[in-house]
Amino acid sequence: MSKVVPLDPEFNFPAVTSWEKTYPPKYYVEPHIVQVKGVLNKTFRPDLSYMLNTMSGVQAFIVAKSDPYGTLFGDSNLNRIHINSFAYSQEEQGRELLNHFLEQVPENQPIVFGQDQGHFFPGVPEECPHIIALLEEFGFEKTGHLANDLEHDLRLFNPDPTWLEPLNASDLQVRNCTMLDVPALDEFFRREFPGRWHYDTVIEKCNTWREPHEIIALWQGDTIEGFAYTQSYKTTKIPTAGFLWKKDLGEYAGALGPIGVSKRVRGRKLGGALLVAGLNHLKSLGVQQCIIDWTSLIEFYGKYGFRVNRRYQPMTRPPI
Repeated sequence: MSKVVPLDPEFNFPAVTSWEKTYPPKYYVEPHIVQVKGVLNKTFRPDLSYMLNTMSGVQAFIVAKSDPYGTLFGDSNLNRIHINSFAYSQEEQGRELLNHFLEQVPENQPIVFGQDQGHFFPGVPEECPHIIALLEEFGFEKTGHLANDLEHDLRLFNPDPTWLEPLNASDLQVRNCTMLDVPALDEFFRREFPGRWHYDTVIEKCNTWREPHEIIALWQGDTIEGFAYTQSYKTTKIPTAGFLWKKDLGEYAGALGPIGVSKRVRGRKLGGALLVAGLNHLKSLGVQQCIIDWTSLIEFYGKYGFRVNRRYQPMTRPPI
C-alpha cells in the first residue's frame, strides 16, 4: 500500500535509491546536493512537493519550485511552476505521485520540467524516454529545441594564440575577481544582465558562497565590461548547473559559462577571447574534463573542441 505525503524538508535523500533507478549513472548527483538545490532553495514550494511512501520506505519524490521571475530576478511573473526533481523506483509509483502533484496545481498555471533557479535539468534527459512518455500521458508537450551539455578534455586544448589577441588592447584588463570587486560586478550585471545571471553570479556565487575568484572579469578602466563564470574541482563548494554531474566528469572536473560582454564592447571578438581565457584558467588549475551546459551553440563551441555529451528535451504542460 502506498501513500502520498508532503515532502519532509528533513527528507533523508541519501537513503533513497529512486534517483539512481530513474536516471542513468551519468546523471548521478551527490544526495545532499538534491536537498540544497531543492528544499533549501528560495523558490522551493513545500505545498507542491511530495513523496510516496510504501512499507519499504520512500519510493518516489517530486520537488516543485515557483517561477523565479518576479520573486527573485525582478522580471514579470510568468506564473509557472517548475519540477526541479522527479524520481521513482517503479513507473507506477511515479505515475501515482505525478497525478497527485498535478491535481494540486491550478489549471491556469503552466508547468515546466526543470529550468528552475538552481536547476538540475534544462529538460528531460534524452536517455529517459520513460519520463518523456509519462509526462506526455499527463498533458505535457515537447517545446523548443533540444538543450545540450558539451564537454572537452582540456588536456587536448591547444588554443590558437590569435584567439586571445582581442584582450591585448591597451584599454582592457582581465583578472579573477575578489570580494572587493563585488560592487563593480553588481553594477555590471544590473546594467547588462539584470536577470538570472545577476542573481546566480553576484548574489549566490559571490555573496553566498564567497567564490568571487571563480569569476574572470574584463575591465575597461574602472568598470567591468565582460565576464566568464568558471567552476573547478579545486575551488567550487556548491556546484551549479552542468557541474552537478562532476562524478561523471571525473576527479579533475571543471565547468565554464555563462560568458558575456557589455553592449559597449561587442563586435571586438571579446566573447571568444574570454572563453579561451577561462579555459586556460581552468587548465592551469589541473582541470581535465570541462563542461559547458544548456546551450544550442554546438558549432560555436565545437570550434574550441567541445562535443555534445548530453541532450535534454524541454517539456511544458500548458495551462488547461
